[in-house]
Amino acid sequence: VDVILGHTDITIKEFLTFAEGGIIGLNKLAGAGGDIFVNERVIGTGDIIVMEEKLAIRVQDAMNAEKVVNFFFDEKVV
Repeated sequence: VDVILGHTDITIKEFLTFAEGGIIGLNKLAGAGGDIFVNERVIGTGDIIVMEEKLAIRVQDAMNAEKVVNFFFDEKVV
């Protein structure tokens, strides 16, 4: 499972100029939620939260279970 918060394009040179506490702007608005991927397919969105001092995701919206299972059968993952 991967959760993608957003993306941006920066050069290696720009990245190397960041110090601790630096901020990289992403293409999504704050609070928009991250995309939840399983096997490189988006299956929903969720909010990033802290739970017992670890990062977690609270599912906001998810694809129905039948559709998710069909994806995996189509790819012969199951």
